Amino acid sequence: MAPGLDFIDAGELTTDVYTLGIAHPTGYPLFTLVGFLISHLPIATSIVLRVNIMAAFFTAIGAGAVVLLVYEIGTHWIQWEAARTRKRNVPPEKNRSSRNGKQKRPAQKEVTERAQTPQQFAQGNLSFPLIAATAAGLAVAFSSTWWAQSTSIEVYPLHVALVPLVLLVFLRMLRFEDPSNPRLTKYSVAFAVTLGLSFTNHMTTVFLAPATIALYFIHYGVNRVAAFQKIAWLAIPFVATLLLYLYLPIRSAMNPIMDWGHPTTPQLLLKHISGGQYKVWMFSGSAGEQWKYFWNRAPKEFTIIGFALALLGIIAIARMHGRKRIEMLTFTLMLFFGCVLFAMNYGIHDIDSYFLLAYLTLAIWIGCGVLYALYLYRTNPRAVMIGLGAIVLIAGIEFYSNHADADESGNHFVDDYTQNVLKNLPPNAIIYSTQWDFWVSGAYYYQLIEKLRPDVLVIDKAMFHDRPWYHHQLALRAPEVMKRAETEEATFMKKLVQFDAGGAYDTVGIGIAYNSLINALVNRNLDRPTFVTSEILDEREDPFVPRLKRVAAGLAWRLMQSDSAIETSLPKLQWRDDQYRRRNYYTDNARWLQAVGLAATAQRLSGLGRKSEALAFIDLALRFEPDHSPAALEDLTPRDLEFAQMTDSRFAQLEQSKTLIEQSTFQKPINTPTSSQK
Repeated sequence: MAPGLDFIDAGELTTDVYTLGIAHPTGYPLFTLVGFLISHLPIATSIVLRVNIMAAFFTAIGAGAVVLLVYEIGTHWIQWEAARTRKRNVPPEKNRSSRNGKQKRPAQKEVTERAQTPQQFAQGNLSFPLIAATAAGLAVAFSSTWWAQSTSIEVYPLHVALVPLVLLVFLRMLRFEDPSNPRLTKYSVAFAVTLGLSFTNHMTTVFLAPATIALYFIHYGVNRVAAFQKIAWLAIPFVATLLLYLYLPIRSAMNPIMDWGHPTTPQLLLKHISGGQYKVWMFSGSAGEQWKYFWNRAPKEFTIIGFALALLGIIAIARMHGRKRIEMLTFTLMLFFGCVLFAMNYGIHDIDSYFLLAYLTLAIWIGCGVLYALYLYRTNPRAVMIGLGAIVLIAGIEFYSNHADADESGNHFVDDYTQNVLKNLPPNAIIYSTQWDFWVSGAYYYQLIEKLRPDVLVIDKAMFHDRPWYHHQLALRAPEVMKRAETEEATFMKKLVQFDAGGAYDTVGIGIAYNSLINALVNRNLDRPTFVTSEILDEREDPFVPRLKRVAAGLAWRLMQSDSAIETSLPKLQWRDDQYRRRNYYTDNARWLQAVGLAATAQRLSGLGRKSEALAFIDLALRFEPDHSPAALEDLTPRDLEFAQMTDSRFAQLEQSKTLIEQSTFQKPINTPTSSQK
């Protein structure tokens, strides 16, 4: 488990649940309310640790629910042989012979042999389905992506706990209820409620729709009026559960300190629940890349042995006879491809969590594969012991293969980066950044909950540019800052609201209004030290407040009205990476985004002839240097490897810069990389 915050949304989500705020779309009301209760329990030394424990708890619950789900499938939905009639030789009577003295050929007799039903097989071999279900539960628990959900706060741990429960009660509803009776029973009510709860936690629950709808009508029949009547009855408890989303407008109207989207109107609520702001990444042309990424990743999730067992499970289901083969093949294949084919169109870097349902289906197939192997050797008296031994071996191999990827116990990256920025800014500073994934999200937690440097105003430039609700939040947190540009703010907000509504808007006018606002906001608040981070300096087409000078000052650049010299003391930094030398897009970025500002400050001091100070800053920048060993790079995905190679090149330039500073006569500035350019 991570000892603190993880990358991306951990800081925001921790603050949301602790303060009963409004999380980013789709709002996650169930997660927020459950998280609020757990975050206030006296179970850990910090609030973030409490919510990380919550993640571990629900991920484990999810693995246990997979055991129940696969046990249900193994005992009631699996049947490999159908009743059939075949001819069998009947032994001749003793001393019976034909007229020519030869013994008669054995007569053939039609004999009906009936295979055991799934229930009979389970009752006679109670341990077999349980062994198979346990294998599936362990396989999914130690798969890389599922295991990763347990190490830090996110909305997915509760999601993986609910989804297998939804499937479990759905199968039991089909098994126990009379197709001709549309009335609700305890199983149909349980299905509707758990499905609704799952939707109030995460909208990717919709991935279940193709498989569940298909199996529902295969089982009940498309032509049955009762099947459609039952759907109408199911809608009542389902919709009642969805009313939990009313938490969003009710709580937002109270102006909580975390109020993403400010969904107080029906239009804003619908946009928030539907994830309207993220539609730009859907069907963005990344499907081929994400498809390739999934198939490269899937065998590694369960190791080759687990993946082979999953293939055996598909074959085992295909070898069934009759209606159940159609039902289970349709159900599991549509679960799998319904997830993959939709998720692969989402063009985001952290896509792994969107494939969780596909990995759950692979675990179901693994359970079916193990059950089929046990069925084939059911007459072997040692079948149970062999099955148990195989489970221990498979789980051990998967644990060994994925433990290093799942282990976050040394991950202090976000905690250190966030504290490094906040602690080293001067009093009452304002800093503009778009580094949400690396420290801006974490700043919410540290400033609003841990009360670290609440005097510093952190402004996410990307959200300030695009999100009307963010201006409302800033007005509540820093009214004195926003009031100084209230005229420009009013002009820009009129155009921004039109843009955010999705209708026609003034493309030229909104850009002019934004530049007018941002220039007024920055220039009229220069009595407070104002900074920007490195990626804002890279904006060439639309430079940020271009008339101000940018002076490298440690981890960020200070905006100045003139080239006046400023004193920059060596920042006090913490960087606890000795137990977490992992290389990927996030860790390499977190390293470089801190090093680049220090290196630029070293360049500035070098140009001023202050050699010893310049060397101190360049040495501090090199402290963030990643592990260059081949072992650190060998298991990276292609996209992470590309970024790692670029990061290695950047730090190699820093090494050269240090040498030049040491040898320099200070007649001209040293060319040190100062941006995140490729």
